[in-house]
Amino acid sequence: MKRLLTYVLVIVAILSISLLPVRAQGAELTIWFTGDDTGAAVLQEVVNVWAESSGNSVTVSAVGWGDAYATALAAVADGSGADIIIGGMSWGISLGNLGGMVELSELYPEEITQVAEQSNSAFYDAILTTEGEVYYVPFNLDTMLMYYLPAKFEEAGVEVPTTWDGVAAAAEAGVTGGWSWGNTSWLGFQGVLKQAGGDWYAPDCSAAAINSEEGMAALEYYTALYEDYGFPAEAVPTADALATGELAFVFSGEWEATGINAAHPELEGQWSVAPLPAGPTGSFNAFIGGKGMGILSYSPNVDAAFDLMMYLSTSEAQQALAELSLSMGNSIHVPPQTANYEFIQGGDEVREALSTQLGDAAGPSNCPGWEETNADIDLILQSVLFEGADFADALAEMEDVLNDGIAEYGA
Repeated sequence: MKRLLTYVLVIVAILSISLLPVRAQGAELTIWFTGDDTGAAVLQEVVNVWAESSGNSVTVSAVGWGDAYATALAAVADGSGADIIIGGMSWGISLGNLGGMVELSELYPEEITQVAEQSNSAFYDAILTTEGEVYYVPFNLDTMLMYYLPAKFEEAGVEVPTTWDGVAAAAEAGVTGGWSWGNTSWLGFQGVLKQAGGDWYAPDCSAAAINSEEGMAALEYYTALYEDYGFPAEAVPTADALATGELAFVFSGEWEATGINAAHPELEGQWSVAPLPAGPTGSFNAFIGGKGMGILSYSPNVDAAFDLMMYLSTSEAQQALAELSLSMGNSIHVPPQTANYEFIQGGDEVREALSTQLGDAAGPSNCPGWEETNADIDLILQSVLFEGADFADALAEMEDVLNDGIAEYGA
């Protein structure tokens, strides 16, 4: 079955590639893919189709998350290595500011305009510099969802929470949750901040905006999750927590959707998935992450590399990535183009929840200094949660950290 699927995808993709312009032939391209060997193998199968049709060759190498950014930095300094990197969504900005990435909108303005129109806007906005420079195009998306056990809520006589008040009501009835991806860090807190109507910075990145009424409301609710509503201090293993019944709901990434039944077959049909509970503004915002892809500035194969990235942005390639990710690695590949959400695997319920959540999501800030200072934000949040730090003092401290980052890195 897998061979038949791959054969069909290859034929469809070859027909699609024939409609794409190919500016270079005979290039030998290397991609550094941030992730595991299975993800790299999936990507290799997909790019092989482009290589065969275009007359180029492509080698995909997996680089672990712990080493990938340092590897890219070293390559920029040395002027050698891969042609394309696929990695953390903010890396394009930081490496581009060092002169290590090709600015794509200058060389390929029409194609980049089309990419912007087709992509999830929250993700795309987060990978631009504050000046609008484009060093990256989207490869895939990740976001947070709520996994839950409907029977637990039915037994307690409370509704599945769709709002902050619903989370509080569930806790009062003895129904507790937990956080996995983003636990006790800015990754999780950011969604809460947006749900409260707040933000880290002013829209023009001129100053921090965290020290506000909205920031206070977010910090109070976020702390209540752990102090009053029973969230464990440690990150929750989603499948295990649901299987034991220790927790009735967990906030985590979309990748959990294909792992729960695999880890605990007895849970099949017993769990469900939904967007995050909404805050007082009505927003149910969640952090949106994922990978971008860009061309390192020393590459001798810029045109061919860009053509390959444009192929990976087609519906045919995204469908292949989604279907092969599930069949080869039991994982979910979320296309970054809104029109391609239809290819999301894992079932109709997962696809619907993901599509809805991706409509109210936000990536990491692109303001100067964010990448360099967000670890300090984590420490301040944790001082509130675990050391009893004063809320007002914590907000003022975060404000100082962010403003110092603007001052240091804004130039």
